[in-house]
Amino acid sequence: MAEEKLRVVHVGTGGRGRWPLEVIGNDPRFESVALVDINENFLAAARQATGLPESACFRDLEQAVRSVPADLMIICTPTATHAPFARIGFAHGLHVLTEKGMTQDWPTAIALVREAQEAGVKFCVSQNYRYFPVEQTMKTLFGTEKYGTPAFMDLIHHRYRPEPRTLNYKNAMLWDMSCHHFDNLVFWFGPAESVIARTFSAPWSKYAPHDAGVSAVITFQNGVTCTYSLTHIGQNNWHRTWIHTTTGTLRAHDVRGIEYRPINSNEAEAVPLLEVPRSEQGVINDVYRYITEGVEPGISGRNNLTTLAIIEACGRSHERNAAVELAEVMSEVNL
Repeated sequence: MAEEKLRVVHVGTGGRGRWPLEVIGNDPRFESVALVDINENFLAAARQATGLPESACFRDLEQAVRSVPADLMIICTPTATHAPFARIGFAHGLHVLTEKGMTQDWPTAIALVREAQEAGVKFCVSQNYRYFPVEQTMKTLFGTEKYGTPAFMDLIHHRYRPEPRTLNYKNAMLWDMSCHHFDNLVFWFGPAESVIARTFSAPWSKYAPHDAGVSAVITFQNGVTCTYSLTHIGQNNWHRTWIHTTTGTLRAHDVRGIEYRPINSNEAEAVPLLEVPRSEQGVINDVYRYITEGVEPGISGRNNLTTLAIIEACGRSHERNAAVELAEVMSEVNL
């Protein structure tokens, strides 16, 4: 039996909006039916990539969804627009996949998930980092005889992003980038239990009046503790994940692939990586199964709240100068 084909409205066709054009264009389970953007150059390039006519190009999303029958909306626009655009999709009965982060604040995230459920549509967030070969492989190593059970880890990511651009809101570094890191951690370890965090700035930062760095200690329900640090104001880029297990250490992101060192050893060995599809294809595969088979993925809006709750806890911890229990944050989710 032929697979169901889903008709797609692309909202935002430049920047991160290019990956859906590429992935959808090569996946026979999908059909691009409309392009929406306010940038004429982006629209022209998207038309060329998809072969769609001028009549399928729109500058206004409402007009697009009223004019073209569709099943799925993919949103790749600045984070501030994700909620209003997603709500247009919900109102017209469209399933929605939005780029990360889902929103810029916790109450809106909860509201969006609830509104998608009330509209009877599937809602997902493109947390594509969990589909990378390193992240997928790492998940399979935990608890094995050779690689052991994780106990604690460091995750440090300093980013040279001197210009705020659209990251001009409170805790933007958390909502825009930590969402990837925290989603990986939830993918690996499950829900967090508690967080203690501080946000900070630097003399050269252009992000004022907002901070653009965060340091935190995150404890997960399974007992793993993560020492976490992210900046958008680093003077150079550096990314490291270092996990201490019962048999040694697993290291990634500042080395090629994954390295494993047994206890108290100077000899590192490369861990073979899984062969996986392009990360965005992994996203699309799970979205398709969710819509057509009802198999809820880790990137569903509802499940993404477990990731975003850590972000919210980090912000509250800084403001209170105290640890925050995730049970408090998740108690506000009434779905």
